[in-house]
Amino acid sequence: MFKKASFLFIALFIGATLSAQNAPKYGHMNLGNLLEMLPDTKKANDELKVFADKLGAQDDSLARALQSAAELLQKEYDAGNLTPVQAQQRQAELQKQQEFLQKFEQEANQMVTTKREELLKPILTRVDEAIRTVAKENGYLMIFDTSTGAMLFANETDDVTALVKAKLGIN
Repeated sequence: MFKKASFLFIALFIGATLSAQNAPKYGHMNLGNLLEMLPDTKKANDELKVFADKLGAQDDSLARALQSAAELLQKEYDAGNLTPVQAQQRQAELQKQQEFLQKFEQEANQMVTTKREELLKPILTRVDEAIRTVAKENGYLMIFDTSTGAMLFANETDDVTALVKAKLGIN
């Protein structure tokens, strides 16, 4: 009986030792901080700002034109220079300008979103490849992004930011 118990103990000890050696390895990093460190991200953000500012200038110009037309209509109406039919026609034109402005703003927002995705996609692809390579080379089962706030609890794991930065060639 003693031999069976000691054999079982030894088998459990060896099994526990082997499983501890092959325990899954988890890592974490702050992807948002890493992206901010990349020169490509700064360049993309600068390009996006120029693009958005250009659209913003067009929006401002359209809004000023609408405002001027509305003020002119009000002045002419107050001065009695317009018949009720003329005033209605001009109000309808202003309404069309307002609708055009709103449509432009929606399209401009969509254009900025599309441009952002276009500029960031190659950067994100490059970072993703670096993360996958680091995970494979260092035996990580999972690497978590701590910048998303999705992690509610985590034991201390290895921060792989330095390894990914090295893989990307940044300090």
